[in-house]
Order: sequence, then structure tokens, then C-alpha cells
Amino acid sequence: MRNFPIDNTSKQFKDENADTLGIEGAARMLRLGLEAMKELVDKGEVPAVRLNQKHTVMLREDLIDFLRSEGRRQAAERKKSAIGNRPAANASASGQARRVSKSRRTKLPDLRAYEQADHQS
Repeated sequence: MRNFPIDNTSKQFKDENADTLGIEGAARMLRLGLEAMKELVDKGEVPAVRLNQKHTVMLREDLIDFLRSEGRRQAAERKKSAIGNRPAANASASGQARRVSKSRRTKLPDLRAYEQADHQS
């Protein structure tokens, strides 16, 4: 009888497509550490069922919904802060152009005036 290597890809594929996930699988799916995933569950941000002290189960669909809603919430915050940083609509465009094109360097002093002052003293 010939020994064939065990193909773990089919098991991994089944686990990745399961309707339910444990804490470890959910953490992997969300690319979080185990403690961060436990914290999300403890805070109630991610729906989960605790079957006993060792087993917590989540629906893949709930994790996807969490990602969707959290992503939309964060995008709205970024958009809101970007709008807050925009200049007022009634600000003149030429005023903005002046600010952008204004050099940070100050004008160099006229050294001839200093030389003349030194020679006169």
C-alpha cells in the first residue's frame, strides 16, 4: 500500500467557506489578533454566541456586515474631516493661489545698504 501525502487544502477551503467561525477563524478573517477579536465580542460589536467557556461561534455573514458597517462609518468620518479642512466655498480662488505660491523664504536684505552704513561711520 502506497502512502500519499494528506491534502490539507480541501480542509482549509471548507473552513474558509464555513457559515460559522470560532474566535480564531474570525480573527483570521478580520486579520486581527486573538485578543482584539475577543474584545470585539466582549464589547458586543460583533454578534457571537457563547456555547460554553471555550467555544464562541459567529456567523461569517455577521463578520462581513461588521466590516461593511465599520468601513462605511470610518469612511464617513474621513469624509467629514476632509470637508472640515476644505476652505470655505466663498473664499476667493486667487487668495488660495496666492497662499500656495507664496514662498516661505523671506526677501534677502540689501547688503549694499549695510556696506554704505559701515563706510559712513
